Amino acid sequence: MNIRTQLELEDHFTDSEKEIARYILTNGKDVVKDSISTLAEKTYTSPATIVRLTKKIGLEGYNDFRIRYSAELEKLSLSDNEIDVNFPFTKESSYEEIMNNLILLSHQTLEHTKSLLDEKVLQKVVKMMKKARIIDLYGTENSLLAAALFQNKMTRIGKNVDMRSLDGSQTFLASASAPDHLAIVISYSGETENVIRWVKILKSKHTPLIAITSLGDNQLSRYADIIISTDTREKLFHKIAPFSSILSIEYILSVIYCCYFQEDYDGHLDHKISFDKMSDKRPAHLLKDEND
Repeated sequence: MNIRTQLELEDHFTDSEKEIARYILTNGKDVVKDSISTLAEKTYTSPATIVRLTKKIGLEGYNDFRIRYSAELEKLSLSDNEIDVNFPFTKESSYEEIMNNLILLSHQTLEHTKSLLDEKVLQKVVKMMKKARIIDLYGTENSLLAAALFQNKMTRIGKNVDMRSLDGSQTFLASASAPDHLAIVISYSGETENVIRWVKILKSKHTPLIAITSLGDNQLSRYADIIISTDTREKLFHKIAPFSSILSIEYILSVIYCCYFQEDYDGHLDHKISFDKMSDKRPAHLLKDEND
């Protein structure tokens, strides 16, 4: 898990450690320029408390934190013309600015996500999908919306894809899994308690597992056979909405669908058209006119 995510989670932090974490998150690059005594003074804490916090998130001390956090911020940094994924508009923004910023945000998110995709990894994913008797999707809240769209597309070309919306049902789904299934697990943080419970069950069932998660180390990635990274510029909590993360996940799933579709382009297209005609409730004469 990256440093920023750990600071946001505040897992087992004392009140003083929470104050330090929130100050670091708010002040970004400026923090890494500060000495430990300066940071202690600014957060009304002590150097010893800062050291304890850095060790609590798996670092060796404050100097290690400055080096690693600086590198992390560089990787996630925005260029001058990029939209802030967490706050793409302000309370002063006009409707026109909101519309324009969201278009730019979408474009930039897709470009960032594309830069993280690897053709060889996609080839492995498609091979696993073709081999699997059933593909099971796992996720929580917003990620399930993207998963549902993927399931709908895959079902229309004849691939058996299963997903459940309730946490308890997903536990049952994992418990019923097998080596001839394929699990696609979606979690932006990769640290959600329910998600980790499911992947542990899936590993006990020897089910191949693809993780779609944020860039960097997290619990989910440690259980995955294949990791696909999302755009990771979005914060967990301090944001208006998950604009970037959901768009990134939807794009990844759409790319996976298209790559799978292409493996049997004509067959999948015939199956989809046949499925759509069979499920379309419009009068037959309208369908005939559409196809003429």
